[in-house]
Amino acid sequence: MQTSKARNGSSEVPHKTSPNTPKSSRGSKKIATESDSVTSKLTPGKSSAEKSPKITERRSPKSPNFEKKRLVRLSDLEHQVTQLQDELKKTKDQLNSSESLKKKVQLESEEAKKQLKGMEEKLEETECKLVEFSAAEDDRIQQLHQISQERDKAWQSELEALQEQRSNDSAALGSAMNEIQMLKQQLDMVLKSETSHVEDFESEQTELVALKEDMETTLSTVENLKVQINEKEMAEKEAELTASETQKQLEMANATIESLRSEGCNLQEYLNSATSKLEESRVRINALEEMVKELQTSVEDDETERGKPPFEVESVASQSELEQLRAALEAAEAKLQEEQIQTTMKIQSAFEMAEHVKVDAGLRELELESTLEKTKAEALELKARLLSIETELPGISQINKELKDEMDEAKASQFESEMRLIKATTDVTELKANILDKETQLQSIMEENEQLKSELSKRDSQHQKNYAAAISDAEKAKAAEQEALMRLEVVNGEAEKISKKAAKVSEQLEAAQAVKSEMEVELRRLRVQSDQWRKAAEAAAAVLTPGNNGRIVERTGSLDSDYNSLSGKLISSPFSDELDDESPKRKNGNMLRKIGGLWKKGSK
Repeated sequence: MQTSKARNGSSEVPHKTSPNTPKSSRGSKKIATESDSVTSKLTPGKSSAEKSPKITERRSPKSPNFEKKRLVRLSDLEHQVTQLQDELKKTKDQLNSSESLKKKVQLESEEAKKQLKGMEEKLEETECKLVEFSAAEDDRIQQLHQISQERDKAWQSELEALQEQRSNDSAALGSAMNEIQMLKQQLDMVLKSETSHVEDFESEQTELVALKEDMETTLSTVENLKVQINEKEMAEKEAELTASETQKQLEMANATIESLRSEGCNLQEYLNSATSKLEESRVRINALEEMVKELQTSVEDDETERGKPPFEVESVASQSELEQLRAALEAAEAKLQEEQIQTTMKIQSAFEMAEHVKVDAGLRELELESTLEKTKAEALELKARLLSIETELPGISQINKELKDEMDEAKASQFESEMRLIKATTDVTELKANILDKETQLQSIMEENEQLKSELSKRDSQHQKNYAAAISDAEKAKAAEQEALMRLEVVNGEAEKISKKAAKVSEQLEAAQAVKSEMEVELRRLRVQSDQWRKAAEAAAAVLTPGNNGRIVERTGSLDSDYNSLSGKLISSPFSDELDDESPKRKNGNMLRKIGGLWKKGSK
């Protein structure tokens, strides 16, 4: 019942409303007065605490936890304080930077203002210059107009003189053109006569060319014929030489045939002697074979009579001699056959060569005779043609001379007509040159007028451009000044925001430091009180009777609950919300009021 009453009492404690931004001095004074009242109210509770012996048993294990929580909370508060200090430094740095920015922007704005003033001064100067220049230009334009009018008058007079001169020149040109036409007609007549002469001359020249070509062809044919005659003479000589050579070859062939025949006869004789020798050797061999056979028969007879043959060695020697003789006979027969074949082949080839040489020599003689006859006939023809050409040459030379004389006359007449034409053309070109000079003078005068007009227009446009450029520069300067002012306003706004934030942070820091100091004081007092309670509990443990245990336990339980609620409120005090807009001093005052009410109820 007492615990419920205590809780209700704690909720019934009135709360004083404090302003949103209280001063730290007032808050600290209030907290000090409230803490004094709490300590004064807690002192009469010593007698009741002395009566309960079980308070020490239940409070003693919870005091180190409370101290630990308190230390943790203190460290958290210190950490928060350091964070707030860091934030304060940052805000101060931001304030300094914003102030430097503000100064820079102010300097820039001042510079922009100075530039604007300079630009305005320049604008005024340019306007003054423009006015002066426009006045000077107007005067100059008027002078130029007067000069141009005077020039126009002079040019008009010159033009009239030029037109008169041109009319005179045109009349002279007309007369010159008439003369030129007359000369052209004469030239046409001369050219026609010349063309007829030229045509005759060309026809004669073509005939001359043809005759020259014929002459050249005849001369070339004569030379060719001479060459051919020489060649044919050379061919005849060569044919004679070849004939003599063929005769010599024939004689040589006949001599070789005779020598081959004699060699054949000798070979025949040698063959006959060799055959006779072979026959003799054969007869001898046959005789030897018969002797061998007789010896063998006699030997066989002796062998039959005696045990061993005495003439065995002689028979072996005779057999070897026989074999040698046979081999020599066979070799001699083979040699004879080869020699016979070679001699027959040589004789046949010699006969064939002789016949071939005879045939070639006959054919060559026939060819040479036919060529000689042809060359003689061609030489006679060429001589006849040469005689005819020599008779025609003097007539052709006379015709050439006549044609050359006519050509010289035609060239002389053509030269005279060309000279007349050249004179006429030179007169015409001189007149045209005079007219062109006058026209060029007119064009140059017109161009000078146009140049003056273009210069005037260019100057007007340049003045307008300069005026427009000056106006645009002034507008740009004004725009730059407005931009600088806008930037100044933005920087000022940011600086004000940063300063407000810094003020808030500094206030929160001061409040947090004040709360921290107050909490430390309260914790010290609570430690002193807890020591007093422990002593009172130890003293009351001996005095209290066992019949009052239940009531003491209830009271101690209510005290413990009140102490726990107080420690919880102390630990969960609103220091985490120190940076909010509400004042932390107001919350601490309410909390201290609740603690005072609880201690009052606990003491009762």
